[in-house]
Amino acid sequence: MERIKLARGEIILNQAIQWSIYGSNGQLLLRQGSVISKQEVIDKIFLHDPLRNAEMILNQTLNNASSHSHLAKLPPHVIENPFNEITRFSTRYRNLIRDVEKGDAIVSQRVMRLAADIQALVAFDEDACLGAIHFYYDQTYTSLQPIYKAILCELTATLLDYNATQRQSLLAAAITSNIGLTGIQEQLNKQSVPLSEQQQKIILNAPAKAVEMLKQCGIDDSAWLKTLIENHERNDGNGYPWGLKSKHIGVFAKILGLADTYVAMITKRAYRKAALAQSALKEIYQMSSKEDEIIYLNFIRQLGAYPPGTMVKLANNEIAVVIYRGFGNSIMSSAMSIADANGKYYGNPIKRDTSLEEFKVSKIHIPTTKPDLNPDALWSYK
Repeated sequence: MERIKLARGEIILNQAIQWSIYGSNGQLLLRQGSVISKQEVIDKIFLHDPLRNAEMILNQTLNNASSHSHLAKLPPHVIENPFNEITRFSTRYRNLIRDVEKGDAIVSQRVMRLAADIQALVAFDEDACLGAIHFYYDQTYTSLQPIYKAILCELTATLLDYNATQRQSLLAAAITSNIGLTGIQEQLNKQSVPLSEQQQKIILNAPAKAVEMLKQCGIDDSAWLKTLIENHERNDGNGYPWGLKSKHIGVFAKILGLADTYVAMITKRAYRKAALAQSALKEIYQMSSKEDEIIYLNFIRQLGAYPPGTMVKLANNEIAVVIYRGFGNSIMSSAMSIADANGKYYGNPIKRDTSLEEFKVSKIHIPTTKPDLNPDALWSYK
C-alpha cells in the first residue's frame, strides 16, 4: 500500500492514532490505535520523516462549517505540497480582489472556501506553513500577505479553542484585510519616503472602505466585518479608525492585528530591513495588556523559539534552516543543514536533530545574500 508523509495535525495528544506510522526507512514507529500523551514524543516522531498509509479524507473543516452549509457540498481538496498550495492561494486571492471590485455576490462563498482550504493546509503541515512565511518565497508580497496573516490567525485561534466555523470568520477577515488598499499597497511597500497626507488619509480610511466593499457584495457576517473594521485598533488607543483601547477591541481583531504587525515586521521594506523573528515577537509581547496577555502568549507559542524557515548556526558551525518547531518550554527543533562550517553549500540539505549537543542551535544566522534554496527539498515534498 502507498505511504504518504504524515502531517503534524494528524497526531493529536491523548487521542488514538488512526494509522500505523512508519519511519522513512520503513520501520514501524507506532501501531494504529496508539495514544500519545506528551508533545515531546510527537516531536521525536517527526525527526524520522514519518509516513502513513495513503487513504485520507482532507479538508474536514468544510464538513464542520455548519453555518456555511454551501461549503460542505464542495468536493474535498487533496493536499500534496503546501508550498504549491500557497502559490495557488495567492492566485485565488488576486482573482478574488477582482470579484470584490465588481461587487460580485459570489465573493462570500469564494472567501469562505479559501478560508476552509487554509484551515486544511494548516492542519496538514503547520511547520511548512510557517516556513513559507519566514522563508524566501518567489511571489508578489501583496497577494501573499493576506494568506500569511490567515495562517497565523488559524494557528492562534485554534490554540484559544475557537471552533472551525468561528475561525472561518476570522480567516475571512484576514483574507480581505487589505482590500481597502487595493491599487496602492504595492507602491506603499516599495516607498522609501514618508507618507504623503493623501496616503495617510487612504490608510486611515482603508478598514471602513473594506467593510463597505464587502457589504456591496452582500456580506453581512458580523464577526467578519467587526474584525475587519477593528484590526488596526491598538491597546493604547493609538490605532485607527476609532482609537479604541484594549477592552473595547474584539478578540479576533486583536489576533488579526497581531498577525498583521508580525508579518509586516519580518518583511523587508524599501526604507528598512526585515526584523528577526525573535526581535519582532519580543516587541509584540510588549504591546500586550493584562486583558489580552493570553492571546499574545499563544501567538508567540505557536511560532516557537525558532520559527520554521529561520536560518540558524548550529553548534558544529553548519548553517541550517529550521523546519520543525520546539514546543512549550522546549527549544528542541529539527533543522536542515544547507552549508558546512566554511559556508560551502551542500548539494542536498542534511537533516539535523537539534536536541543533540553537536547540532544545537547556537544563534540566528543572517546571510549577506539570500541563498537560492528549494523549500520542497527542505520540507521533503515533491
